[in-house]
Amino acid sequence: MNNTIFELKNISKEYRTKVETIEILKNINFKLNQADFVSIQGKSGSGKTTLLNIIGLLDTPSTGEIKFDDKIINYSDEKIKNMIRNKKIGFVFQFHYLLNEFTALENVMLPALIDKKIDRKQLEIKAKELLDLVELGHRVSHKPLELSGGEKQRVAIARALVNEPNIILADEPTGNLDLETSETISKLFKKINEEKKQTIVIVTHSNELAELTKDKYKIEKGNLKKIWHL
Repeated sequence: MNNTIFELKNISKEYRTKVETIEILKNINFKLNQADFVSIQGKSGSGKTTLLNIIGLLDTPSTGEIKFDDKIINYSDEKIKNMIRNKKIGFVFQFHYLLNEFTALENVMLPALIDKKIDRKQLEIKAKELLDLVELGHRVSHKPLELSGGEKQRVAIARALVNEPNIILADEPTGNLDLETSETISKLFKKINEEKKQTIVIVTHSNELAELTKDKYKIEKGNLKKIWHL
């Protein structure tokens, strides 16, 4: 049985200036299966975030093919890309991007409220369960300004899970946190992968976080290389 969720085929990304063409990614081939837990590392400017943005349909490759659920993505179809980004991909960034005027519970619920037909009471129950999962069940009514940096990031992780996405994409999720809090967030990603069989891709400078993942990749000179597989 093919359990491939996502596939990049011969993906390249170039940026053209007036004087030169800069090749960021070179002929990348990459697959994600159900319950994969992947880290991608590399030097600053190596193309890690560009690759993550292409996976998340936030950026368009110069050449190559993207398949989601075995269907080729038409880069020009904004409606399809928006649907996939909202329903099938959860995003966690270095900065949490929570809305300060809303509680933790309301912030978790927000991505799902785009669906006007959703049962709000059931959504609230789900959001509370996700806050319990990230050990913030006691903070549902707190607003972001009343939370620590690590708690805000845990709310952001719960928010990324609310639409039950196929993939979670995390860009330097511990990059703005102290060492102890980073360790808590890293272990939380591992827990979510193991308990929920959630597919997760993390771009990180943290070797400690990368070592918790099942598959470790590195980008060098535009090439994606697998370092290990558990």
